Amino acid sequence: MKESPIRTERKTIHLPPDTIQALNKLAARNGTDFSKEVRRAIDEYLDLESTAENIDMISGVIRQELSGQIKGLGNRLAGLINRLTIISAAGYYANIAIIADLIDRDRYSSFEKIEAAARKEALAFANQKNADALRIFLDDEEMKKAIQAVQGGRRVNPNL
Repeated sequence: MKESPIRTERKTIHLPPDTIQALNKLAARNGTDFSKEVRRAIDEYLDLESTAENIDMISGVIRQELSGQIKGLGNRLAGLINRLTIISAAGYYANIAIIADLIDRDRYSSFEKIEAAARKEALAFANQKNADALRIFLDDEEMKKAIQAVQGGRRVNPNL
């Protein structure tokens, strides 16, 4: 079956002599002519460019999806840190409450004051840690730094 001829237009191009020589050798080796080899080379180049554009678009979609997933995980982590801080403060309070039950209240009447102050401090500590965690995870710049650290293999600052 014979190939149908491709409709073409004539264009003048200027090529270095070594490129012309290489295309002539390629045409002789493939049993084609110079023009067909030039068309094939140009078509392959255009296919590569089209593929590169598609890869850029796909990479952008993947990058956007990963960013959304990481932000969601960051928010979950902030929530877990918040719960952990509250549990820690509750444990601190529970220890004080247990000690308070064991002490003779008549001899240590000021212990209730100490306990109330400790409870306030524990709650203030929990609230501060919660606010710090939310600030860090809702701050886009801090999130970008954390993402870059994970992507670049650097360690994330554990003191955040």
